Amino acid sequence: MMARFVRGLWAGRTRRGGGPRRGGALVALLLLVALLVTACGGGGGATPDGAGAGGSGAGSSPAAAGEGQASTEQAPRTSYPYTLTDDAGRQVTLERRPERIVSLAPSNTEILFAIGAGDRVVGVDSFSDYPAEVQELPKVGGLTDTNYEQIVALEPDLALTIGGTEEQVAKLEELDIPVVVIQPATLDDVLDRILRIGELVDAQAGARRVVEDMRSRIEAVRQRVADIPEDQRVRVFYEVWNDPLMTVGPGGFIHDVIVAAGGINVAKGTGQPWPQISLEEVVRQDPRVIVVPASLKTSYEELKAKRRRGWEGITAVEQGRVYAIDDAVISRPGPRLVEGLEQLARWFYPDRFQGGE
Repeated sequence: MMARFVRGLWAGRTRRGGGPRRGGALVALLLLVALLVTACGGGGGATPDGAGAGGSGAGSSPAAAGEGQASTEQAPRTSYPYTLTDDAGRQVTLERRPERIVSLAPSNTEILFAIGAGDRVVGVDSFSDYPAEVQELPKVGGLTDTNYEQIVALEPDLALTIGGTEEQVAKLEELDIPVVVIQPATLDDVLDRILRIGELVDAQAGARRVVEDMRSRIEAVRQRVADIPEDQRVRVFYEVWNDPLMTVGPGGFIHDVIVAAGGINVAKGTGQPWPQISLEEVVRQDPRVIVVPASLKTSYEELKAKRRRGWEGITAVEQGRVYAIDDAVISRPGPRLVEGLEQLARWFYPDRFQGGE
């Protein structure tokens, strides 16, 4: 039932006018759908390839690294009242340090816990499932069924949400609850927004620690693939959705992750972060690796079994280099995105990274 809802959402928003919407609205829609699909598909668990969120093997999880340690390092303290312009272009002022925070997106939840502000989170959305501590927190509904009465009862002094939730933002404003929209587009934006949330909630030391760890791990991957000539780099197709067929392109963080892992995105010429693409174009591009989110189980199974008509001759399909990745480490713009990058690098270049298969 949820799958049909998501498919309808995609079709209704992307087919109108003969093509996908560009810019922030489509980015927001993608993330909303990714969250829905991840929730339905159990994004925090193992994938068909056994590549769960904890399988990076390249250092401790950034979420674990930052938690509960922010007070041990020297870092600037946020001065309140504090004003920022959020990713919806809204100017928001916090009069004092937020002590009761409601997170309305899994990415924001993971960031808050990673930077050491998890003890101030009093409620989360229905899809937040990481880290384990959030299981004990009150759930305040999902993207379309936000429980505002419950949020009010929690007496928050800050709510963090994502783009594409204009009605939710308007309702929270009516209730006099300060709300900030966090919507990173690129990989660099993800790092910047972690720092921004750290400043917003006065957890700058933890935020810096998480970002430094992520930057170090990203650079480690980049260095390992830096000497691969352009004509020998792996050509990659990432399937965001199957009907209509959608992928990732320049201006989106998943595209940036593919590039950082040493891959060539076959959709790089689209000039759009979340474009539609034809089956024929993917065949023409002939990717050597195909990656799908684990929640698209049907796509993964039909590609592995060579059942998708016309794709039998694609190199990735012929050679069995079709992989399913945990949605939570590739579709959530937060600290665990670096785990997704490391996993892609192992699949792209198993000879350079241990545990590639």
